[in-house]
Amino acid sequence: AKAKAKAEPKAKAKAKAKAEPKEEPKDLGKPALEGQYRSGRPVDVSALTRMSKDDLGLLPQPSKPSFKTALVGIYVRSQPYGASDKSSNGHRYDSIPFANGMIMAGM
Repeated sequence: AKAKAKAEPKAKAKAKAKAEPKEEPKDLGKPALEGQYRSGRPVDVSALTRMSKDDLGLLPQPSKPSFKTALVGIYVRSQPYGASDKSSNGHRYDSIPFANGMIMAGM
């Protein structure tokens, strides 16, 4: 006959889950300042035309990314700042947070 494992009470299971240390976020460095560009690595983008003023708020690129990804933006030359959905630096309002999320994930 097989012996049944004794089930732990829910309170003990919750206490164990709380006791496990959470992984601390890595210090990725300071975000780019006004006028700084951080989007030129690890993929060579020198053949592309840069339309944004800077990469304000973008975190430093990982030195060894687990994946190489790209976040591409559209710039309408006839519109102020590139279109109505852009900040004054030429990026969409959500582009830098999306890119920072990929950077924090190691991409």
